[in-house]
Amino acid sequence: MREIFYSLIIVFSFFTFLPLPMVEWTERRKKYLLVLMPLAGLFIGAGGYLLFRLFAFSTLSVSGKAILLTLSYLVLTGGLHMDGLMDMADAYFSRAGREKRLEIMKDSRTGAFGVMAFGAVILLKIACFTELIGKTMGFPVLLLFIPLLSRIVQAFILCSFPYAKADGLAVTFKAGAGKKTVWILAVDLAFTVGAIYGLTGGTGLYLPGGLLLFSFFYYFWVRKNFGGITGDIAGGFVELAELLMLALCVFI
Repeated sequence: MREIFYSLIIVFSFFTFLPLPMVEWTERRKKYLLVLMPLAGLFIGAGGYLLFRLFAFSTLSVSGKAILLTLSYLVLTGGLHMDGLMDMADAYFSRAGREKRLEIMKDSRTGAFGVMAFGAVILLKIACFTELIGKTMGFPVLLLFIPLLSRIVQAFILCSFPYAKADGLAVTFKAGAGKKTVWILAVDLAFTVGAIYGLTGGTGLYLPGGLLLFSFFYYFWVRKNFGGITGDIAGGFVELAELLMLALCVFI
């Protein structure tokens, strides 16, 4: 139990803004990281849901609330996944070969395409929240599940996608993961889908359905353009997946 607790500290210190004490990344602790990753998503979802409920006591405009909701996701994650998306955008739109794209993603400097990707995703999220804030049937509770679903599938991706290189964060997080990890994540996904069905009367099932379909296409896009997964590409997946699910809430 102690090792699981330390692994939980690693997950929350890495995937959220929480200033937790530094814990050594031992081989034994690494094997629990992917299994515990969805809990960080649940924490982020709970933060967004709580903020949405607090809006009932606020006189802020709809656009102001939408901006705060968008920023809350950015703050709660410490901007980690957005950083991955920006690096991925710089690499992809460089139109270079695979090896050069991987080099670009390792560069700590942000290019023009990364800035444009950041701006586009932020503006689209604000637009989605602006449309959704007036919805009281079903949507608020989905705020709990959007970050959770994206982290469960992100963990699946880190388990199953081929790696673009032999080192890096993606490889580190998979260390020690095996069939048991995949089964636990599958149970997590099943319970989450069941909870969505129970709390929304089935109307929210388009979220996991759309997300799994997106993951299928993401796999082939990653293989074609990067040769495999990296930490940045996994982070970019979370941002794009959450944007997709918000858009589905708007249009369905």
